[in-house]
Amino acid sequence: MKCIRCGRNEDIENHHILESRFGGGNEPGNKEYRCRACHKYEHTRRRVLSALEYERSRGQKDRIAAYEHRLEVLDRLNIIELIRERGTYISYWSVNRTHRLPRRIPTKEEAEFDKRLDEDMAVFVAELTNER
Repeated sequence: MKCIRCGRNEDIENHHILESRFGGGNEPGNKEYRCRACHKYEHTRRRVLSALEYERSRGQKDRIAAYEHRLEVLDRLNIIELIRERGTYISYWSVNRTHRLPRRIPTKEEAEFDKRLDEDMAVFVAELTNER
């Protein structure tokens, strides 16, 4: 067995496509094999997408921006190549320089901070990619 996302064959776990809390069962058509890292990534991604959908339904622009940012960081930190190489999942919260708090109206200083944060994030991802 190997992970359907990254192709690794270590630490393989069963992943329910439709979670049991939403009516998914243990039938073969509702299961996929994922390595532990990809499995964690998938469940975290689902939670962030669910929260993002909720905030969109409420029209909370500041919260929407925060969840969109979190999703982007999560995806960048856990691209298939990096998971294959590291064999681990990296949480959004494990990298302090990726955190961004939602703000209703950013000040000039906050906008500059966010710009620097985006630049730092690009450098960080490049460093991760080049470490291979």
